[in-house]
Amino acid sequence: MVSRTASQFTTILLGLGILVPWLCFVMSIVSGTHWWLAALNLFGTHAGLLVMLRGYRDDNRALKRWGTGTHATTMLPCLVVAQML
Repeated sequence: MVSRTASQFTTILLGLGILVPWLCFVMSIVSGTHWWLAALNLFGTHAGLLVMLRGYRDDNRALKRWGTGTHATTMLPCLVVAQML
């Protein structure tokens, strides 16, 4: 039961990891401001997710860490810069 709960939690986090950059991109296009920042965010986060998924496929722990780090490193500064601008 614990592994099933952890699997559901991971699925929710991955879903949010995919959904949030797209929502930021759509909101920036609709508002007409800083779409370039949202596009950079979208590209970086999805690159990180692809590296992380490749790590899960190959059962490579280093790729999982690099992908997660890339995702977080891209997402946080883009959101902070968007708030500052």
